[in-house]
Amino acid sequence: MNIALFGYGRMGHEIERAARERHHTISAVFNSARPLAASSSTGQLSGIDCCIDFSTAAAAPLHIRMAASLQLPVVVGTTGWNEELSELTQAIKQNDGALLYASNFSIGAQIFFRTITAAAELIDNFPDYDIAIHEIHHALKKDAPSGTALAIAEKILASVRRKTSVNTSAPDGTIRPHSLNISSTRVGNIAGTHSVIMNSAADTIELTHTAHNRSGFATGAVMAAEWLQGKHGVFTMEDFLFSQ
Repeated sequence: MNIALFGYGRMGHEIERAARERHHTISAVFNSARPLAASSSTGQLSGIDCCIDFSTAAAAPLHIRMAASLQLPVVVGTTGWNEELSELTQAIKQNDGALLYASNFSIGAQIFFRTITAAAELIDNFPDYDIAIHEIHHALKKDAPSGTALAIAEKILASVRRKTSVNTSAPDGTIRPHSLNISSTRVGNIAGTHSVIMNSAADTIELTHTAHNRSGFATGAVMAAEWLQGKHGVFTMEDFLFSQ
């Protein structure tokens, strides 16, 4: 499989390694120094079987539209563009394209998400337990909280009726009972640690996923690109991993 890669930071290096290990080729790389031009995207993406995007929130929608216009499947790990998801879904469907997007491509993290959902459904029946999220990433990460932390929050809000909103800023006084607090730490070279803390007067339950490096994210993205071949529509990692 010939892959076009959008963005070539730390994740780009890991995706190239994972693609090579799975006998694929990164045939084209586009970044801020060498952007994909809308006027010549057909030629620049000639011979490509799939696109993988780990660029920026501003650039990802453009890349998705270009891939859709060429009926190229595209895997997107960039976060922060979901406000445009509805419009981009229409573009994918109109062009008979394929999009798979996720805030986290680690298979372990996806299992963690399912574990969180199950725990949240149980905790919903026990109002003595409060819930919070804490995440830690490397000092160069641009967003806080992370897309993964926000995805975890969505799952908790969907299952715990007493939590109706998310607080992502430093608390200014007491946190209201209906608010789900997300706190973030940025330090060193940590690939990513996400914890859900469920606390009562009697005890504390803590569920944590720790990424040791970026290899799990990269391998998951390449596996998702393999799975997306020949498919049409908009998918998530849950479709890829759990809809077999």
